[in-house]
Amino acid sequence: MDLVNLAVMIIVGAVSGTLAARIMKGDSFGFIINAILGIAGAVVGGFIFNFLGVTPGSGIVKIISNTFGVELPQNLVGMIVSATLGAIIILWIFRIFGGKRSRRRR
Repeated sequence: MDLVNLAVMIIVGAVSGTLAARIMKGDSFGFIINAILGIAGAVVGGFIFNFLGVTPGSGIVKIISNTFGVELPQNLVGMIVSATLGAIIILWIFRIFGGKRSRRRR
């Protein structure tokens, strides 16, 4: 693995983790936790999309291209979509099995 691939993985993970955290919780967890969440989400999302035989992000790229005339790399958009969906699933499962933290009133 070269340095560029590692940097892309960390940046996509951080973006995806932040998106998932904001969708599920309404706040982010910080850069490092968001990056770890997004990288784990990429594994989960990649498995799901490969199992379904779907290419994530292709519709988004087509809509943006037709509407704005901007060409985005489909693989980058697909990585973000896949990792975000996977991270949302991870946060959802954690919420179910992690339970709610009890807060004491003083």
